[in-house]
Amino acid sequence: MAGLQSIDGLASNLNTTEIINAIITNERRPAVLMETEQALKAKELSTFNALSAKLLALQTSIAGLNDSRSLGQASITLSNDGILDATADGLVGTGTYMLNVLSLAQNHQIASHGFDDPSQAIMGTGTITLALGSRSPVTLTIDSGNNSLVGIKNAINDANIGVTATIINDGSGSKPYRLILTGDQTGRQNAVSVTSSLSGGLNLDFATSVFDAPELLSVSSQSTSGISLGATAAYTGTENKTYTFTVGGAGSQTVGTGNIVIDWTDGSQSGSLVVSQADDEVIGPDGLKLSFTDGSLTSGDVFQVTTFAPVLQQAADARVSIGSNAAGASPLVVSSATNELKDVISGVTLNLKAVTTDTTGPVTIRTGLNTDGIKKKIQSFIDAYNDVKDFIDEQNKFNADTKEAGVLLGDLTLMTIQSRLSRLVSQPVAGLDNTINTLSSIGIRIGTEGKLSIRDSARLTDALEDDFQAVLKLFVDGGSSTTDAISFIGAAKDVKGGTSFSVDITQAATRGYLQGQRVTDPALSGLSLSESNNRLKLRVDGIVSNEIVLSSRTYATGDELARELQSRINADEKIGKLGITVEWVDLGDDGYFKMTSGSYGSSSRVEIVASITNGAYATLGLAGDATMHSGDDVAGTINGEAATGKGQVLTGKEGNATTSGLKLRVTLTESQLGEGNEGTVAVTRGMASVFVGALDDITKTKDGVIARKTGGIQKQIDSIKQQIEDFDERLELRRESLTKKWAELETVLAQLQAEQSYLSSQLENINANFAQILGNT
Repeated sequence: MAGLQSIDGLASNLNTTEIINAIITNERRPAVLMETEQALKAKELSTFNALSAKLLALQTSIAGLNDSRSLGQASITLSNDGILDATADGLVGTGTYMLNVLSLAQNHQIASHGFDDPSQAIMGTGTITLALGSRSPVTLTIDSGNNSLVGIKNAINDANIGVTATIINDGSGSKPYRLILTGDQTGRQNAVSVTSSLSGGLNLDFATSVFDAPELLSVSSQSTSGISLGATAAYTGTENKTYTFTVGGAGSQTVGTGNIVIDWTDGSQSGSLVVSQADDEVIGPDGLKLSFTDGSLTSGDVFQVTTFAPVLQQAADARVSIGSNAAGASPLVVSSATNELKDVISGVTLNLKAVTTDTTGPVTIRTGLNTDGIKKKIQSFIDAYNDVKDFIDEQNKFNADTKEAGVLLGDLTLMTIQSRLSRLVSQPVAGLDNTINTLSSIGIRIGTEGKLSIRDSARLTDALEDDFQAVLKLFVDGGSSTTDAISFIGAAKDVKGGTSFSVDITQAATRGYLQGQRVTDPALSGLSLSESNNRLKLRVDGIVSNEIVLSSRTYATGDELARELQSRINADEKIGKLGITVEWVDLGDDGYFKMTSGSYGSSSRVEIVASITNGAYATLGLAGDATMHSGDDVAGTINGEAATGKGQVLTGKEGNATTSGLKLRVTLTESQLGEGNEGTVAVTRGMASVFVGALDDITKTKDGVIARKTGGIQKQIDSIKQQIEDFDERLELRRESLTKKWAELETVLAQLQAEQSYLSSQLENINANFAQILGNT
């Protein structure tokens, strides 16, 4: 083609390229119309995508109204947040409370006597047994590989028993290194207990309070008397403190010659002691006795004796008093093992930070409904709804003056979405009484332009404060039941609101349990456990416990041993919070132990893990003929339709005509089941819930209303694009054909012009020859 273009107008003197372009441009007018249509479809596609984004924003805003916990925000104010924090998860009652923090919860911390070197293998070998509170004790073996202070510290920490070991240097002149044991959990019940049974070297002592050896601080070079603890010195105090001694008198004084007065102070108390003889015990404060050898002391000499008490911090509970003692009232005192207290005020969690004093005074806590927070959520929904409404109106407008129309003017899908949204904000919630069943009943109205607004703020406030539960039902799914033993949990979007569903239970949910074989009643002759038969391990609901160690002693009754089992199980960090119950079933001269899971359903079970040494299974009747019974899932029908049970939750099967996805909690026992229905549940679908479901139908990425619409538009765009490409391909062939024809025309013209030139030349030659002939004649 490039070669053909090079002859453009050579023969004809015509601009054949422009002529061909003009012909092609004229013939391409249908493709231009298709491109215009394609651009309009692209605008429609972009507009629907923008609408989908705004609808998703609306869905997000209304989600805050579709959650009872989120909607029921609590308002909590404190007079002093330096003493405590208060939070709530959901709605709380309205009230004012006065609290005094009497004490904070503390973890237990004890220290050992001092040692010279933490890493040298100076300790004995044997065992150390530790426990935190009622947790099962753990025995550690100390041998030549770890019998240093550092080795013992590492062994304790590696055991992960709820006790953390550290080594400190207290700075004293002799034996400054001490092993510190700290309980990981606070509370009086979580005291650290330790028994050290080491021999062949030094042992650990966490029990005895002692005096450390005297240390010379500022002594004259003339002083020659040695100072040491008396042989019978025994610290009777409970504090770690330092006694500072200063020699009185004047100048150098010989021990045994006259009385030498030595003043002492511990920072808060003071006194004096008198040295009259060498090597005699001189009695000081708190059981201190000192001995001075022959020699001299000098006025102004200073030495000190420090004390050591193993308990650095007592395990303590937090204590809070509620109420005022004014006018003879008596506040209620509440204790907690931690500084987090739940439900001292219903629904409120308190986090204690400091003890109240006469200066701070009590903390006043005011609780109630956070109406401002709820109004903000409602306003956020209104703003998002109005934003969608403005966007739809913009697409639907037509300007008669400019003849300009919105991109989606007259679009059926857009009108359907607009109509559906309008119905959602105006229709009443089925199943609710007429008091509060529409947005207008709480002061939210639709204006003349179809937009929402809070027209009556006072009415909204009154509704929130006077009947919040009714407002909650307006927005959130709910259900009422004819029996407390059957309650509504939730429902899939296809479950119709304002409908009652009959419930027929054929199997109550039960808990799994382990039933031991019969053993002789401990009340007859006692039941003894020792280190050879006091251990067990359980698997509860599939979770394996730590090794549970029962106290070695003789149990006088089955109930006493059941309480010990319960205590040790509750303290286990893996299964302690699963709600297991232990009971002794008394059958007269014998009985059996029964352990029941706290959960319900087919996965609920209690089993023994037999692969441990020194097991208590045989003694407790938990081996051999002991039987494990799994729990049962609830079973029954809802509205006569099949349902699936898991634990205590009964769910309508997927595909059911009326109950697909309807979830109920059933707490009925076997003895409460009878013929026919056990109850009826009435379901209401809150406006927010219905709104979210409707928006989901509209905005779903696969088969939502907009997805189907935009999918169709995209197909149209693709089809038009293909048509344009096909048309342009044909035009290109047309261009090639025209170019070829014009090239052929130019060739023919060139040939004709060449022939014309030749003929003209020949005629001229003939004429010339003819003229010459005539001239010669």
